Amino acid sequence: MRVFFSSKSGATHPLVLAARQGSFELICESLIAFTPLNNTPTKPYDILFFSSPRSFEFGQQFMRPEVLNAAFSQATAKFLPRTDWQGRHPGNPAQTALDFYAWAGSRKVLFPVSDRSLGSIPATFPEHQKEVVPVYQTSLLPRKIVECSVYVFTSPSNAESFLQCNVLPRGAKVFAWGESTHSFLSRRGIESDDCHGDDSTVDWIALLSPWLNL
Repeated sequence: MRVFFSSKSGATHPLVLAARQGSFELICESLIAFTPLNNTPTKPYDILFFSSPRSFEFGQQFMRPEVLNAAFSQATAKFLPRTDWQGRHPGNPAQTALDFYAWAGSRKVLFPVSDRSLGSIPATFPEHQKEVVPVYQTSLLPRKIVECSVYVFTSPSNAESFLQCNVLPRGAKVFAWGESTHSFLSRRGIESDDCHGDDSTVDWIALLSPWLNL
């Protein structure tokens, strides 16, 4: 049995460890690439909101001692030297947006994002209270992937890149990371189950066992 996971993963990643325990083949391949963009804020801000580890990687130059740091989830917060707020619903951007909006109050927020960002969190804020700055470009790197029994797509961009030169095998099980990825796949006529939580909290053996005969 074989699983495709649309992200690079190190030897200690929970899914890699689950593959060893369950004795199934695992393909970890990101189908996207990132390059920095030379954009800078033009408005003052009180809070920096990082939507992903990549957002932090390319937006950390805007951190200031007097500015509060917010993270979409624990998976992003662990990269920050200091986190003043973090979301607790990584699979539910709508709920995270409401929670963050309530915490931010009237403070002004800077959102460093990808040029392909869907903008679900910034959309909650009025224009006068936010600035959205694209700090990196996401490029699709489509390539053929050997057929698998299970596919786990970690973002809409990775799913889009995959579908440019691959067809899902009949009967394959598909998991989507978060509502945005689930919605993208649904628009393409692909049924998927949501992965709830971040990748460090998912019980991969329990999740995959019905389709991998574990």
